Amino acid sequence: MATNQSAAEIASLLERLKGKKIATLQVLGVNSLKSISPLPEAVVGEAVTDVDVVERIINVHTAGHRISFDLQRTGRVVTLDSAEPYRLAAGVSRPTARLLMVDGSGVDLTEPAKTKRVTVTIVTRSE
Repeated sequence: MATNQSAAEIASLLERLKGKKIATLQVLGVNSLKSISPLPEAVVGEAVTDVDVVERIINVHTAGHRISFDLQRTGRVVTLDSAEPYRLAAGVSRPTARLLMVDGSGVDLTEPAKTKRVTVTIVTRSE
């Protein structure tokens, strides 16, 4: 059984997102998206200005939005050097969420179990 990533380890993995533009945010867990407005498409084209991790909650900040990923107990961050939008394929495990950047890099939020508990919330930043 894999050990949980620490907040410091997660922050280190996500540091590479700063300054990069978002190509797409895919929320693939059926019950994972916890906000209905704005939709994930609202963050496309925005640059990541900051990333912070508090316990097991990741906050990705852009000029217009904050995307929060709650990893719960077993969620993990997997960095992707080169990735495309996820497509269902036999024998390939589905991430709960995938954040892809314009340069082709990205991160997957994954879970070992079939029950998906990682949640995604998108909030419009107030001026």
